[in-house]
Amino acid sequence: MTDYSKRQLKALDRISKKISDAESHFARIEDSVPDRRHRTAQHEIIKDIKSILKHARKVGEYDAKIDAKADESEYIYVEDVENVIKDFEKEFKVFNNILDKLSDTDGYDIKRYREEHHSLEKAKEVLAKAGKLN
Repeated sequence: MTDYSKRQLKALDRISKKISDAESHFARIEDSVPDRRHRTAQHEIIKDIKSILKHARKVGEYDAKIDAKADESEYIYVEDVENVIKDFEKEFKVFNNILDKLSDTDGYDIKRYREEHHSLEKAKEVLAKAGKLN
C-alpha cells in the first residue's frame, strides 16, 4: 500500500472514532433530565461533526493523490481495507439516522448547526467522490 493509502485509511479510522465519540455523547443527551438539553454533549457532537468533515476532506485529497500515482505504481486494495470501509459505511449510516431522530428539545443546538452549516452532508459528498461512501 502506498503512503497515501495508509494516510487515507488513518483518516477513515479517525472518522469512525469521531462517529463513536458522537454516539457516546448522544447517550449523555438521552440520559439527561427530560426537557433539559445537555449543552456540553451537544457542543461535543458539533465538534465531532466538524472533525468528520475535516478528515473527509483529507480522504478526498489522498484519493486524488492515489489516482495521480496509479500509473507510477500498482495500487491494490487489500481485503482488510475493504472491510474497514464497509464497517465505516455502516457506522456513518447509523450516525446519520441518530441525528435525524433527535427531537427538537434534545438536540436543538445540533439541529440548528446542521441547518446552518451542512458539514455532515459536505463530508458525505467528499467521501462519495472518493469512493468511500455509497
